[in-house]
Amino acid sequence: MKRILLTGASAGFGLLAARVLCERGHQVWGTSRDISRLPVMENFHPVALDLNSLESIEAAFAQAQREAGFIDVLINNAGAGVFGPLESFSDAEFAAQLEVLVLGPQRLIRRVLPDMRVRHAGLIINVSSLAGEMPLPFMAPYSLGKAALSALSEGLVMELACSGIEVVDLRPGDFRTNFHEATRRLATPLDAAYGPNVGKAWQAIDANMNRAQDPRTVAVTIADLVDGRLHGPIVARGNVFQACIAPFLVRLVPRKWVQWAICIYYGMKPPR
Repeated sequence: MKRILLTGASAGFGLLAARVLCERGHQVWGTSRDISRLPVMENFHPVALDLNSLESIEAAFAQAQREAGFIDVLINNAGAGVFGPLESFSDAEFAAQLEVLVLGPQRLIRRVLPDMRVRHAGLIINVSSLAGEMPLPFMAPYSLGKAALSALSEGLVMELACSGIEVVDLRPGDFRTNFHEATRRLATPLDAAYGPNVGKAWQAIDANMNRAQDPRTVAVTIADLVDGRLHGPIVARGNVFQACIAPFLVRLVPRKWVQWAICIYYGMKPPR
């Protein structure tokens, strides 16, 4: 039995992972900004957490640690997307993306590490995205945040090599979650200035999510990592092309070709 702190447990990968982990007998302290959205089930402990608030992070971590005694596993899963041209983002909207995707997770990591180091044991799973390697059009801040989280994970793998603490960067591709439905599309007159690419990208992302794979695959992967059935500093999940072929090709071909291929994938006019 592991004591687990899991962010973003009210929907998507987080909710599914919480169910699988609790079914396997683990104790899960799951978080959400709105505690009423969290599930009620055996072995699950609800925690209110807003990753945009340092005060909320401090209170949530203190509650989980107090109730659990110590944290065996930290799963940074919470995320949110905003769609629109970069110039349409306000400073506050851009900063909020980084708070949720990078700054909040690193704050939780820094709080959980001291006790893990003392016990010479622990697991940190950062749920990033294949969008960190292959950026999503008109979601540059989201892709930036996921790429930064992946870089943070790889740096920690090296830093903690002698500590007994394992760090995993879990990179999902497209799965049928409510992510696109929850993604906020910025209402801006700038859409016209970007030609048809904005609308085409939005429609393609929606279509891709609707025909994507079962998200339970990611939830089971998270549980298998917790149970020690699966190891590795980087674990990708998605269809064969997304998780295996595309990342391999990205490292081999000129970056301009990658950008061209992404545009074609989303039905957009590619750059010259």
